Formats: sequence, C-alpha cells, structure tokens
Amino acid sequence: VLALNKPAGLAVQGGTKTTHHIDKLLSAWGEGVNRPKLVHRLDRDTSGVLLLGKTPAAAARLSGSFAKRKAQKTYWAIVQGNPHPVEGVIELHLAKRGVGDRELVVPAEPKDKDAQPAETEFVSISRAGPRVTFMALRPHTGRTHQLRAHMKAIGHPILGDPKYSDEKSTQLSEGLKLQLHARSVMLPHPSVGMLFIEAPISPELKAGFAKFGFSEDEADQDPFAKKQIKRR
Repeated sequence: VLALNKPAGLAVQGGTKTTHHIDKLLSAWGEGVNRPKLVHRLDRDTSGVLLLGKTPAAAARLSGSFAKRKAQKTYWAIVQGNPHPVEGVIELHLAKRGVGDRELVVPAEPKDKDAQPAETEFVSISRAGPRVTFMALRPHTGRTHQLRAHMKAIGHPILGDPKYSDEKSTQLSEGLKLQLHARSVMLPHPSVGMLFIEAPISPELKAGFAKFGFSEDEADQDPFAKKQIKRR
C-alpha cells in the first residue's frame, strides 16, 4: 500500500485541459507492473489520504475493499449553519445534470434512469455559533461529488465550494478554498490486520480552522464510534 497526502488543487487523473495530475506523476516509478495503481479518487480541490496499490495484486485487493465497503473513509469539513439532527445518515440518489453552462451532481428520484443510490454518514464535531459547523463525513458509497452534493442538498453546503454553494455560504467562505479534507482511511491488510492511515490537515483547512476558531483536538480519531445513527 502506498499512501499520499494529496494537496488541494492537484487532480488525480487527467481530463480536458488537465495535463498535470497524480496518475501522470506515477510514471516516475516506472511502467507496467512497477507503476503504482490508483484504487480510488479525490476531487481536485479535496486534500488528504489517497491510497495506491504498489502492485496489480495489491491494487485489486484495495479496490475490492472499497467496493465491498470494508474501507472506512473519514472526511473533515466545515459547513454552513448547524445541521439538525447533529448526526445521522443522508440517503439521497444522485445524478449528473446540466445546470446553466455547468454539469452538477444533484438529488434525483430513484426511478430516474441515471440516478445512483448514495449514502453519507455525518456527525457534528464543533460549532462556531449558528454560522458554521466542523463536521466528520463518511461516505458509504463513492459517487462523484457525493459529499459536496449531499451537504448542499440538506441545506448545509461545504464552505469554499465553487460549484455547490449558495449566497450565504459564499459570503462565509470569503478568503477560503474548499473546506473538505480526507482525514483518514481504515481498511483490512493481509499482514498487519486493520491498517489506519491519517493525513495531517491541509493549509486550506487550517485557514478555515483559524477563521472560525476550530481545533483538531476537538475531534476523536473515530468521530463515529459513539454515534447514534439517525436517517434523513
């Protein structure tokens, strides 16, 4: 297993007008079986833990852990407002839709042809009055922009998000980049049992913490351990 602390602003894979990305940088290890393999993705503006398989066999095992939900990913985020309830699970199908000149991921009816089931667990960690909340998010599925779309859908968009924001969150986000960080991953490993990997927070999230008075020490290593699940 190879773990990276991906910086915000660096794409994981190439695309239209994207020539600088992690997949391209992996060529430095060589090609063929020597080249590490991507097993999951992070959005360009999301920082934090990104796992790769050092060999094709390792990549297949890691991919299987994500596909079978054996890997637990925990994200830290700063969102607009104070979610109620303070903990629970968001279950909303998502689909890609053209909105103006952009493509966004939005809630969809389960019967819609392109709708995909999506599930996100959440828990509030700390509040800065009624304005913002420091939260932990855990995706149970891996849809494009899932966390960002789900938080926008329940009325609490992630701050600093240029795509999934509203007027109030834009005002609160002044001077901030996307406040979303892949804090940790825990998954089974054939040699060491459960493997826990944690990424130090990014400069972008540090700026959000400083602006609103949050601290890393407010969060347990597993913020979901004592959670009473409520669905919405």
